[in-house]
Amino acid sequence: MFHTLFYKPMYNALIFILDILPNHDVALAVIILTILIKIILLPLSHKMFITQINQKKIQPLITKAQEEHKDNKQILGLKMMEIYKENKINPFSSVLLMFIQIPIVFALYFVFSKGGLPQIVVADLYSFVSHINNINHILFGVDFTKANIVVGLVAAVSQYIQIRLSLQNMKPATNKPLSEMKPEEIMQKQMSFMMKYFIPVLIFIASLKVSAAVALYWIVSSVFMIAQELYFRNKYKDRLVS
Repeated sequence: MFHTLFYKPMYNALIFILDILPNHDVALAVIILTILIKIILLPLSHKMFITQINQKKIQPLITKAQEEHKDNKQILGLKMMEIYKENKINPFSSVLLMFIQIPIVFALYFVFSKGGLPQIVVADLYSFVSHINNINHILFGVDFTKANIVVGLVAAVSQYIQIRLSLQNMKPATNKPLSEMKPEEIMQKQMSFMMKYFIPVLIFIASLKVSAAVALYWIVSSVFMIAQELYFRNKYKDRLVS
C-alpha cells in the first residue's frame, strides 16, 4: 500500500519534473517537488496557524478548568473537549499535518536509497511519464544521491529556525523554577525543548545516513514554512495582538 499510495506517486512526480528540466537536475527537481507539496498542504498549514491563534486565546479557560478539576482527570478531559468544541477548535490539526508529511519523507528516502535514482526503474513509471537516460545528480559539487554533512547541517539549522518561529504562536513556556511548576507546565516546557533541539539534532543525524536529496527536502520545506509563517503573521497581526 505504501508503494502504491506514496512511493510511486512521489517517484513519478520527481521523474516527470526531471524530464521537463533542461539539464535533468535532481536537486532542482527536489526543490520544485517540495514547493509543490507545500502548496498542496497550504490549506492545512493555514488551518494549523489559525488553531494556534485560537488556542492561545482560550488558554485562560483551559488553565481555569485545570485548576478547578485537577483532582478529577475524567471531568477535566470532558471540560477541555467542551471548551474546544464551543470555540470550534480542532487541537489535532497540527498533528495531522505532521503525520501527512512523514510518509512523504519516507517515500523520498526510498526513492534515493532503495533504487529508482539515479537509475530509472521503468516498471515503476506511469504510462504517461517518460524514461530519462541522463540524470544530473551533482550540483555545486554535491552528489545529491549520497549523504552530505554540510547539507545535513543546513537542514538541521533551518529546521531549528522554523520550529523556534512556530513555537512563538503557542503559549510561552513559564520561567518559574521546576519545583514550582505544575505538571502540565513541566510537560509543555519539555515538549518545547524537544521540538526546538531534539528534532533538528535528529534531522542532522539522519542526514548523515540518507541522501542529500532528502536533506534538501527538509531545507526547502523549512524555508517555505518560515516564509509562510511570516506571511500568516503579517496577515493576522491584528488577531495575534488582540
